[in-house]
Amino acid sequence: MTIWTDTYGWPVPPVVLLACLVAEVLYFRGWRVFVKAVQVREAARAAKLSPFTGSATGEYSWNRWLWRGIFFLCAIFTFLLASSAPVDILSARFFWVHMVQHLLMLVVMPPLLVAAAPLIPLWLGLPRRARRLLKRLRLGHVFYRLGQWLRQPAITCVLLVTGIWIWHWPPLYDLALTNGAIHDWGEHATFVTVSTLFWSQVIPSPPLRLRAGYLGRIICVGVAVAQNLVLAVLIGFAQTPLYAPYAHPGASGGSWLTPIQDQQLGAGIMWTFGDLPFGIALAVLVGRWLSSESEDTGAAPQRA
Repeated sequence: MTIWTDTYGWPVPPVVLLACLVAEVLYFRGWRVFVKAVQVREAARAAKLSPFTGSATGEYSWNRWLWRGIFFLCAIFTFLLASSAPVDILSARFFWVHMVQHLLMLVVMPPLLVAAAPLIPLWLGLPRRARRLLKRLRLGHVFYRLGQWLRQPAITCVLLVTGIWIWHWPPLYDLALTNGAIHDWGEHATFVTVSTLFWSQVIPSPPLRLRAGYLGRIICVGVAVAQNLVLAVLIGFAQTPLYAPYAHPGASGGSWLTPIQDQQLGAGIMWTFGDLPFGIALAVLVGRWLSSESEDTGAAPQRA
């Protein structure tokens, strides 16, 4: 086994590769159907307009869904990178690499996936028989009701904070490092799930509706920034290594990094790069909120 492949000679686990391939095929199969329907509908609308006025709506819709397709590819690539053998092997040796792996699954892949608006393309990408079967089983209704409850702003914030903090509790963190199934299907699956639910409250993702206004979303992102900062400080300023697998000198590269330096570097990455996506989202939301407030203020005198 080298650093580029796992014990079975794969650069990425076969299950992950297969899941990403299936998701990509379904997404772009449905994406093509949906975009074609949008173009036909916009062309019909444009034909009814005066030739002197025209319409740019169809071009805008196409560009918007083109970007969503790009976001989906980036999300798939990020997930493959986080699951790859080099990252997985190095994350067992260095705490800071493990932190990078966690951030890829918490603050990079989920917002890209939400921005790709995958629900409509994935549904349309399914074979007709599969869609009919799912409709008969009424699974869509069950998942819709469950999703509506889970996507309440307060619940998504609680799930995000709980999911991150519970898996950084030393006993569970150590358990995940010594058990591959818990590490992949427990820790990482939790990170992707709770983070995707959280970002679905922040980033528009049709057909899902945003459950909070600008102020509510700003508060949610602020909570995420605050908890990330507090956790990074607690890890970074700890006087002893918190996690047993990284506590001996050989785990962090011998003389290159001491265990405490490795832990501090990981906390620094969490503090800086971990807050970057939240900071970008916060800046965009504040800007749009202030813009909407100024538009409402300007429209009020006209109505008066």
